[in-house]
Amino acid sequence: MSVFRRMQLVSEPALAHSIVRLASVFQLLLMAATWKLWLYPDSFPRVPLIAVRLPHQILTGAACILAAGCLTLAGCFVNSPNACRRTILLCLAAACLPVLLNQHCLQAWHWLFLLTLASSLLPQPLICLQSVIAAIYVCSGLSRLTEFPEQGPAGMIVRQLLSFVGIDAVTVETLRWCCHLASGFEILAGLTLLGAGRYPQVAAAMAIAVHLPLLAALGPFGLRHHSAVLLWNLQLLLLAPLLAITAPRRSAAQLDKMRDETAKQRLLRSVPVGILWLFALSGLFGLADNWPSWQLYSSRPESWQLWIRRDDSDRLPAQFQPWLSPTVIDGWQPFGLDRLSLAATGSPLVPEDRFQAGVIDALLRQCPSDLQFRIRISEPHPWLWWIRRERTLKSRAELQSEQSRFLLNALPQV
Repeated sequence: MSVFRRMQLVSEPALAHSIVRLASVFQLLLMAATWKLWLYPDSFPRVPLIAVRLPHQILTGAACILAAGCLTLAGCFVNSPNACRRTILLCLAAACLPVLLNQHCLQAWHWLFLLTLASSLLPQPLICLQSVIAAIYVCSGLSRLTEFPEQGPAGMIVRQLLSFVGIDAVTVETLRWCCHLASGFEILAGLTLLGAGRYPQVAAAMAIAVHLPLLAALGPFGLRHHSAVLLWNLQLLLLAPLLAITAPRRSAAQLDKMRDETAKQRLLRSVPVGILWLFALSGLFGLADNWPSWQLYSSRPESWQLWIRRDDSDRLPAQFQPWLSPTVIDGWQPFGLDRLSLAATGSPLVPEDRFQAGVIDALLRQCPSDLQFRIRISEPHPWLWWIRRERTLKSRAELQSEQSRFLLNALPQV
């Protein structure tokens, strides 16, 4: 019997348990790759999700409990279903607490771990998780359908892939079309995964075709991206084909169950999947957060960039001087928030406007009150996300006014 056929015969509870173990292993690896974010949260400005003042030791303690829970799940140290369920609930609580205390912990891979654990507690966990992975591809691809995709992360990835095949010089139009084709293929991969019950091999092959080039472009022979990004793509490279290959068995079981269900039961069963898709798609219109709505390698998310007047750069505190770019444009120098984030926490900067506002506020509080600065904001149109607009904040009062308009907290923990 082929490996493909044997995988299709694995029962849903056994497969769901294996996926939880896989998620726990990668959560441990990703937390190890970004250990400073969890063990030294005050090494970078901390912006809580809700306005509470709690010591950072609580975040570190929750991270240690989470790591212990993941180790328990990954090592199969719990055998009974009830004990496994309690361990999953403990991990869920421990994983949520750091996010409440520091929005920087809401990395895309951490959000996927939360959804994986939550899905495992539902009656049909793998159908929900299959929708989650499909939404990653669809919403990520949609968010990159912008007017000038070549100017964002997608353009860097496509340039790197073209250089692998010896194409170093391409026109802007060619690069733009390549970016659009890559986004379209990713959307198609997500839609194919939704229909993996009928075409499992095609869905698995398309998922592999998404992640292998991405790993090559971001890896040590390409853009040399952070190890956490590579680990998460490796996790998806394993998870998506696994869900695709085993989809026919779930589809058959679902059809058998639907014959005995009432319309109300079918509606209730489809509610979790519907909520997942509505939440993910709402991010395109600025309702859900960017990474939890899977806007990955995308130029759609809001960007807040701090600029310091060249004449005032010497007045910047010494600990910030290494992150001030030597580039001078019209008398202003950009401050590298993303580089500071990677150095201080080992994690990419969360591309959320309220978080970036809080981080910039925390930095400015450590600077002279009369320091000349500008905050240049690039953001999408509220409904037409492929259209961008630019604006500038010129004072601390304007920054505070912006912070007050957010529904969730945008003030740093000081």
